[in-house]
Amino acid sequence: MATVRDEADARQQLKAERRREVPDEPREGASDVAKPQGAGSAALVAETDVLALDYAEVEAAKKALDERYQELSGHLANARELGAPLADGKGPVSHWMRRSFGLRGGADAGGVQAALTSYLAELASLRQALETVAATHARNDDEAAAALRAGESRA
Repeated sequence: MATVRDEADARQQLKAERRREVPDEPREGASDVAKPQGAGSAALVAETDVLALDYAEVEAAKKALDERYQELSGHLANARELGAPLADGKGPVSHWMRRSFGLRGGADAGGVQAALTSYLAELASLRQALETVAATHARNDDEAAAALRAGESRA
């Protein structure tokens, strides 16, 4: 019988008991993992030991990101208009509504403008990562092709 001091201790003891019952073994091997499927996986074609990048799919993904960026930029412009203080209302809750909407629509942490600005930064970062990956793969492909051409000319 084990002595339990608190809930965290109980969880720790339960976890230790489960580890004793089931040894740490990998649940899946690398060969058991299925190929990517669904949206976003069309650009990757997994073969035995080759990873090919479809540059047209990368460009399509960048175009889709640009469209989302423009859409979110429009929402941010609308949110900036909503961030202005509300002038309407004379009732007992109008002051608190005005204050709440000012905070929620504002650029401060927790506000809609701050969230949209963060989303725009993430989209820009993702687009830059796609560009970097595509450029790196293109450079590697070009270097490999040049090496193959150089080898053929010597033969």
